[in-house]
Amino acid sequence: MKRMPCLVAISVILLLIGPFTAVAAEKAKGGRGALNFYTSMQLDFVDPLVQQFEKLYPNLKVEVFYSGAVEMATRVWAEAQADKIRADVIWGADPSFAMQLKDKKLLMQYRSPNAASVPAWLKDKDDYYIAGRVFSMGFAYNTRVLKPQDVPKTWWDFVKLGSKAAMASPLHSGTSFTALAALVEDPNYGWKWWETAAANGVKVLRGTGDVTRALTSGEFSVIKGIDYVVGVHAAEGAPMAYKAPEDGAVAVQSPLAIPSSAPNPANAKLFVDYLLSKEGQKFLAEKGYLTPVRDDVDPPKGFPRAGEIKSLKIPYEAMSTRGKEIREKFRTIYK
Repeated sequence: MKRMPCLVAISVILLLIGPFTAVAAEKAKGGRGALNFYTSMQLDFVDPLVQQFEKLYPNLKVEVFYSGAVEMATRVWAEAQADKIRADVIWGADPSFAMQLKDKKLLMQYRSPNAASVPAWLKDKDDYYIAGRVFSMGFAYNTRVLKPQDVPKTWWDFVKLGSKAAMASPLHSGTSFTALAALVEDPNYGWKWWETAAANGVKVLRGTGDVTRALTSGEFSVIKGIDYVVGVHAAEGAPMAYKAPEDGAVAVQSPLAIPSSAPNPANAKLFVDYLLSKEGQKFLAEKGYLTPVRDDVDPPKGFPRAGEIKSLKIPYEAMSTRGKEIREKFRTIYK
C-alpha cells in the first residue's frame, strides 16, 4: 500500500464471502470494475474499513484518495470546474460541503435500503446525502499529565490552559472548521472565545493527527479532540482519554454522498449500502470507536447513542454560505 502526503491510492481486490444487503438488481450491475473513494478521514480509521470491505465483491478495484478536508474540497471543486467530479463516493467531515454540492446540483439522489434505520436528523430530506457516522469533539487529555478532576469542564475552562492546550487548524481540518463555526455562532462564545484562546497562547497545529501525536508525547496536556480518535489510540495503549464538555460537545454528522457524475454509480451504491448496513455500522462502532447512525446498533462502551449526545448547535447554513468569511476572520486572529 503506497501512501503520498495528502493523497493515498489503495488498490484492493475484494473477495466475495456471502450475501450482501443491496438489492439483487444492484448486485447484477455492480460488484465489478472500479470504485473511486474520496475521504478526509484518518488512515487509522480508513485502513481497517477498507480491509473489511476487501472481503466483499470479487473483481472490484477500489481507489482510495485521502487528504485533509480542505484539500479534498479543493480537489472536488477543481474537478467539477474542469470537467466532472471523478469520485464515486465522497465521505468527509464537513456537512456544509455536502450541502454546497447539493446546491450546485452535483450530487445524485440515492435512498439506500438501509436509510430507513437512520434517524431523520442524520439524512438529507431529499436523499442527496446521509450521515455514515457521528462523532463528537470535546477534550482529549494526557492521562500521565492530567488527573480526571483537572480536565477542563467547559470550553471557557479549556482556553484558560493557554500553551498547555492545542487544537487542529480549521483551515486544514474539516472537523475543526465545524467547531470554529459552532463556537463563533453561539452567543456564549463567539469570536471572543477565539480571541481569548489566541491571547492565552492556545496553540494551533495543522491537523488532527498532529495534535493527537503532540498530546501522546506530552507536549500538550489537553487538546480539542475527537472521541473516536481518542478511543482508537487509547485502545492501542496511548496515554489519553476523552471528556465531553459539560456545556456541550460539537457533535458532527459525517455525510456520505455520490456525485451525479460518478463513473461507477452501481458500485457507489453498493459501498454506501454496506456502510449503512447493520454489519457495517457494527464494524465502525467496534473497530473504529464511532457512534453508529443506526438505532439498532450499540455504540462503543462508554459512548452515548447519537440521540443522547449533548451538543452545541451546528450552524450548517452559516458554514455553507459564510464559510470563506469565517475562515478569513480566523486568519486575522491566528496569524
